[in-house]
Amino acid sequence: MKRALTVCVVLWGCNAATGGSGGGDHVTLELANWADYLEAKLEDRALAPYLAANPGLRVVQQNAATYQAEYRERLLTSMAAGSPPDVFLLDNIDVPALVNRGVVLDLTPYLARAGVDLGCLDQTVLSIFSRGDAVYALPKGYTPMVVAYNKDLFDRAGIRYPTDDWTWDDFLRIAKRLTRDTDGDGAIDQWGTYFDRRPLLWIPWVWAGGGDVLCPDGRRASGCLDAPVTIQAIRWYTGWMTRQGIAPRAHNLLKSAGDNFRLFNSGRVAMMTTGHFWVPRFRPAVLAGRLRVGFVAIPHRTGFRPATVIYASGYAVPAMTARRKLSIELAAYLTDSLADAVRGEAGLELPAVTAAARALVARDTLGWEAAFLRAATAGRVPWGARIERWREVEAALPDLVDRITLAGADPAAAAREMARELDRVLGATR
Repeated sequence: MKRALTVCVVLWGCNAATGGSGGGDHVTLELANWADYLEAKLEDRALAPYLAANPGLRVVQQNAATYQAEYRERLLTSMAAGSPPDVFLLDNIDVPALVNRGVVLDLTPYLARAGVDLGCLDQTVLSIFSRGDAVYALPKGYTPMVVAYNKDLFDRAGIRYPTDDWTWDDFLRIAKRLTRDTDGDGAIDQWGTYFDRRPLLWIPWVWAGGGDVLCPDGRRASGCLDAPVTIQAIRWYTGWMTRQGIAPRAHNLLKSAGDNFRLFNSGRVAMMTTGHFWVPRFRPAVLAGRLRVGFVAIPHRTGFRPATVIYASGYAVPAMTARRKLSIELAAYLTDSLADAVRGEAGLELPAVTAAARALVARDTLGWEAAFLRAATAGRVPWGARIERWREVEAALPDLVDRITLAGADPAAAAREMARELDRVLGATR
């Protein structure tokens, strides 16, 4: 099995890198992504071998840091104007809208000629960008949501590090032990965990408790968000503040999305929900010896299977591209194991090429990558990759937990009211 994976990477890497612009043509391709300055430099590094093998080709990045406008709006505007980039980074949340509008190319008929073997990819991640046999983007990288924990705080309390089979009961017991008044002034100054109102972070906890915010067809919330199992999960999650007192109060958390990292890195929060894209924010403190971090799967409620969400992005080609062959070859290279390895070392994501992810795990001395890869085995496709109106649903969901934690609403009543509101958003009721 190991030899087969190695061959898979070598074949894909060589074929994608030598497809090229074909001996002396001078062509400029436009590559759109949402990279900031440092990420753009990283993409330049990933592109360097490809450009060296294709001297007649130039790739210009159009990234969000350069254009100051929202990436998605700029992308849609360029497509509407008939001047899209040659290749663009597709976020999982935008897949339904772009596929439904027919503005993104089905890559399937061209993959064999581009040297792409879809069997090399993580299949759950690939399914985010697939509809039946059609593939609308080649996944670049991904992350499952996991729990980060402060090893120093665990050690001081004499608590064993959690393992992937831990349960909600284990989590609550540990969080209570790690919630302390460390200076004796009568006020809690170290919390066991961090409560986050953002749905991308709390929905996997609901999944791990057997519930969901929408019904399986994605057309309604009633009957699922207000189902007893979901209400129990929401009650348990919001109970971190309303009953258990193991997380800082919500009114202090609405001011800054960066409070979770500030409190965690300063040793005031012992555990928090996180994704791989935040690993670079941990690294400076870890490398300086100020912090020791571990990662573990989100715990599950007893009697239910572990679950988490997988967020991913992939490189896609507009349906109206004028340089289809070169665009597809560039997308293939940007999602190849060679480019994946560059990004993986930077800590932004797990490579979507399975063997590249395993190679990253083998090189990692901290054990972080292995923890993320294990957690991904229980990963599910996010709602944003499945239904077009998810942005509207996601914008409404924080109000659900606010009603419970700030206004003191009963979770069952709040869930029923929110379910009716989401039904209207989804068009299930008029």
